Amino acid sequence: MEKYIVDSARTASNTYFTDKVTDEEVKETFEDFAKTGEILDNQKRRLFYGNGDTLEGGEVEDFSISNLNGNIVHAIYGICTEAGEMSEAFLKAAKSGQFDEVNLKEEAGDLMWYLAMLFRELGTDFTEVAFTNLNKLKARFPDKFTQEKAYDRDLDTEREILER
Repeated sequence: MEKYIVDSARTASNTYFTDKVTDEEVKETFEDFAKTGEILDNQKRRLFYGNGDTLEGGEVEDFSISNLNGNIVHAIYGICTEAGEMSEAFLKAAKSGQFDEVNLKEEAGDLMWYLAMLFRELGTDFTEVAFTNLNKLKARFPDKFTQEKAYDRDLDTEREILER
């Protein structure tokens, strides 16, 4: 994984366009995202831990989670709720002027836990997923990240790489 961390920097944008979004827009978006994370966390607790009341509600046409792999659903819920907690950490940092690195590492560990659950169900592991991702990004950005190539993507080639 250390090689992935180093190699992934090659395809990362090194530019930070803070003039393209307002602080107000960022704040509102991350507040909404954090709130959505809280809602998902509440659902996750009911779905997988049996906490809370059973809610009455109607069926939704062409939508049901009943027949889906429960561990994959749990992993996706967990990833989303941990991302919501990352949003909360981001909001706190924007107010205080610095990130709480201990908290960020803790949340990253929680994300990894849910990713491990997902990978077990998919029959894969961190290394395979990481290097498949790098191969996809190397196809997109042969030399290094460029803004043009970030938008002009060959999705068919990328899918081929992902399916190998």
